[in-house]
Amino acid sequence: MNYPKWISVRQNLDRKRVGDPYGAAAGQLSLLPAGLVRRGARIAVTAGSRCIANVVPITRAVIDYIAAQGGEPFLVPAMGSHGGATSRGQTQVLAEFGLTAEALGVPLRSSMEVVQLGVVENIPVYIDRYAHEADGIVIVNRVKAHQVFKGAIQSGLNKMLVIGLGKQKGADAVHASGRTDVLGPLGDFLRAAAPVLFGVAILENSYDETRDVAALLPESFTEYDAAWAKLSRSLMPKIPVRRLDLVVVERMGKDVSGSGMDTNVIGFTRRLLATGQTAVPLAVLALTEKTEGNAMGIGLADLTTRRLAEGIDRQKTYTNVLATGIYSTGRIPVTLDDERAIFDTVIGKLDDPERARIVRIKSTLELDRFWATEALREELRGQPELEVTAEAVETRFDEQGTLAIDAAG
Repeated sequence: MNYPKWISVRQNLDRKRVGDPYGAAAGQLSLLPAGLVRRGARIAVTAGSRCIANVVPITRAVIDYIAAQGGEPFLVPAMGSHGGATSRGQTQVLAEFGLTAEALGVPLRSSMEVVQLGVVENIPVYIDRYAHEADGIVIVNRVKAHQVFKGAIQSGLNKMLVIGLGKQKGADAVHASGRTDVLGPLGDFLRAAAPVLFGVAILENSYDETRDVAALLPESFTEYDAAWAKLSRSLMPKIPVRRLDLVVVERMGKDVSGSGMDTNVIGFTRRLLATGQTAVPLAVLALTEKTEGNAMGIGLADLTTRRLAEGIDRQKTYTNVLATGIYSTGRIPVTLDDERAIFDTVIGKLDDPERARIVRIKSTLELDRFWATEALREELRGQPELEVTAEAVETRFDEQGTLAIDAAG
């Protein structure tokens, strides 16, 4: 096999960020109207399962604000069916992010029990029992373009309220509906039916750093969810070439994306919804350590390695897959011994393997630096936001059959 040579590529992305996340959140909270929090009121503060930058200091600012007003804040896991859809599992997920009772100095009340508040557009609407029994609820979440929900309202405050606080029953009900545009009306219903006091929206830059924070009254949730989801999509890093022979993703996992790999990044390969775009073979090599065997989204790939397949925790993976109702995301792709075998299989079919058009990324969260094959040099060099190394390096594999080239850049 005559393998292609590789060039290192740096992608210059948005890096505007908040220097003091706690201070930024506290400053925003100070602008809220007086009297939102009654003295002695028990206030549920949501905590989700996504890896959000600076979520601990931002949540601490919310807790300090509530306490300063005389309220009694407590944390509530708001993550749908994540954490194995168990109370203990959801508490453990929060602990991994540093969101613990000890760290934040407030109780953490975790339960999978919910109360049904009504039905909207034939979809039952649920809310966490502890949040329902509280005197007030505060929603904290990152606003981001979502991979499945494609209405104006995607990931954000409304989604945390509808699916996060809906726990497994709420998540199952929304996913079972097959609707991808219902977060707005369901959010409207819940904000009217539940004692939602305010929310804190977080926007991240292209490097997943805190870019902006806003404290919002419930009537502003939808406006910010829509505007920041659109802005988030524009800031999101992309694979800058569409006509490819292969995309290689080094690692996937729940700490990278809810579907293991962000389909907003690899959207031209495998989508949960039809796009009409040309499919590109997609290979994923390993699971992240933090995903702990949860391979939700593995079905988005066409090829994988034996190491990844053997590391899958099927119980965790299938619990997540079944909750979404998108069963194809749990399918195991063609499994080969290692990365070398994947290359041999895919580019071995080409007339000229040395001219193979391949992009190799660390994960869909890490696109500021990546590797591309020599055949892509001129196309990449013509894009002003990209910097391409002058020297190309030869393909070589280590004893495990993994591409052995130095870290990009």
